[in-house]
Amino acid sequence: PVTYAPMEAILAKDAYGGFYEAFEVETGTCPLAGGEEPDTRRMTGGGTVGTSGARHGFELHCDAASLPNNLQVNWGKNNKFHLTSLTSAACSNNPNIDEAPPVAGFDTYVGSGTGRYNGTDGYKISFTFTDTGEPGTVDTAKIIITNADGSITVLAVSGNLQNGNHQAHPQ
Repeated sequence: PVTYAPMEAILAKDAYGGFYEAFEVETGTCPLAGGEEPDTRRMTGGGTVGTSGARHGFELHCDAASLPNNLQVNWGKNNKFHLTSLTSAACSNNPNIDEAPPVAGFDTYVGSGTGRYNGTDGYKISFTFTDTGEPGTVDTAKIIITNADGSITVLAVSGNLQNGNHQAHPQ
């Protein structure tokens, strides 16, 4: 999309001749104009949270619409949660945390979604993961899993990783 004030135009490149052609469209109707670039940053990793024994592994994008978004949490005797839909994602930079290496522009991931708990769909999860650099022993995780209406909490853990690492990626 290219905007030529006071009109908007869509540029199309000819596949064979290599020339461009501009098509004027009514202002505000260009389906590609004015949109933000998708956030291609992501966080990966996992580990054991605190002394709870809850283990998690994930690959999550800062833009919930970007795929794949995977999160698995295992705890206790065969308890499992598998994320089936990431409903919210927010990546932010805490000035008191240094995620490097690599420099990713963020160190904190806050998200929520729905998924399957021990094979039953409809459970909710909210989580916060931080990347505090290497080796990951000061990375943190907060994970809360509830039933669909939030009345029963099946897991609530938070703390430093005992084993594992979270890694923020710039793209």
